[in-house]
Amino acid sequence: AVNGKDEFLFRTRADEPGQPPSDALVADSMRRCVGADIDMDVIAHEPWTAGMALVAEGFADRRVLLAGDAVHLFTPTGGFGMNTGIDDADNLSWKLAAMLRGWGGPGLLPSYETERMPVALRNTEAARRLTANIGETDIDPAIEEGTPAGEAARRAAGTMLGQFGEQFASIGVQLGARYDGSPIIAGDGPAPADDLTAYVPTSIPGGRAPHFWVGAGRGEGDSLYDRLCRGFTLLRLGPRPPDVAAMTDAAARQRIPLEVLDLADAEARNLYDCDLALIRPDCYVAWRGNRLVAEPRRLLARLAGHEN
Repeated sequence: AVNGKDEFLFRTRADEPGQPPSDALVADSMRRCVGADIDMDVIAHEPWTAGMALVAEGFADRRVLLAGDAVHLFTPTGGFGMNTGIDDADNLSWKLAAMLRGWGGPGLLPSYETERMPVALRNTEAARRLTANIGETDIDPAIEEGTPAGEAARRAAGTMLGQFGEQFASIGVQLGARYDGSPIIAGDGPAPADDLTAYVPTSIPGGRAPHFWVGAGRGEGDSLYDRLCRGFTLLRLGPRPPDVAAMTDAAARQRIPLEVLDLADAEARNLYDCDLALIRPDCYVAWRGNRLVAEPRRLLARLAGHEN
């Protein structure tokens, strides 16, 4: 439905690819789908090429920064466009705020393109692959017949379409994007394998901070994400949290916003598999360890874009 009343968008497969159908053929297809000889006007129709995907050659030029559909166009399969655009804004907004507030370094804004362009390429390719799988599907000409052959064709189509669940359950695409190799991420090992349909939370720097229910309920304020501050959040995990005064002092001297959040729950410690995890304002893990680094000032300077 386009206007919620009497205007509709209708897609059908052409009998002859590359040959636009006539208005009469489009109207006939619509009537057969409706199952009644209804009156209609064909406003317009045109061929649509599924699987088209575009990613901009650059996400920024001097004082102009682009996000969302301005830098990546998706084929609709999978519904990845909105999620990718929101993640663009999430990545860019805290970096802009850091620059405006004076604690962001010269390498911070350039890291936006460095981090987000590979994700745009990954996500548009995932959508294109899903579309290609669907577009290559064979349809038995008998599928509309009220015959045993038609029944068999419909059963076969149902079985085949049942294998395309990843189009609607691609949580690996939605939550598994990573910024490995970013100059403002302190990586400490190989990244987990990328999987479009599965997401396994991990504290390996460069990925989304694993979620944990801090409160007893499931409402506002109970999520770990509700407890993270607008700047960096240093998680101290487990019943014996390390002393982090050296890092908080270093952050204060550099005017980098940082708060400490204690999670004594053993389950949280097991989830993160470390005693300390530094979470960025966009909820990505920037660094982790079981003790502070020898030079917290230098680590923070790197994560804020001063030493890239």
